[in-house]
Parts: sequence; C-alpha cells; structure tokens
Amino acid sequence: MKRYVDRIEGDRAVLQKESGEREEIALSALPEGAREGSVLEYADGAFRLAPAAEAERRKRLYARQQALKRKKKENKGE
Repeated sequence: MKRYVDRIEGDRAVLQKESGEREEIALSALPEGAREGSVLEYADGAFRLAPAAEAERRKRLYARQQALKRKKKENKGE
C-alpha cells in the first residue's frame, strides 16, 4: 500500500494512506531522502521511496492545477 508524506512536524511525519486515512510516524522511520510530497511503499516492515509513483502523482497534480487555472480564466472571461 502506498502512502504519501503529507507533512513533517518536528520529529514526526504525517502520512496519508491511499484510503485517505492519516497516520503519524517517527521521522526516523522514513527512508533517507523522503520529504513532504514523497510517495512511499511499505513492505517487509519498512518504507521505501517510490520515485516512479511520485513522478506520476506530481504529473497528475500539475495537470489538475493547470485545468483549474484555465477554468478560472474562462470564468473571468479572459
């Protein structure tokens, strides 16, 4: 199951599961290089970075942002 690093607060990380649930874990449990927005996979009792899944997620989020900007411009009549 994939999890997304929602935010980092001090020595804790808040992760969001694919189901939408959130969980808080120790920052030390994250793999090296993990940051807010990172996509993680959990297997064999450890988290691993999922760079391909993260790139795809960022691509989808960027496309969604651009669509919202276009819609906003259309509503303004530009």
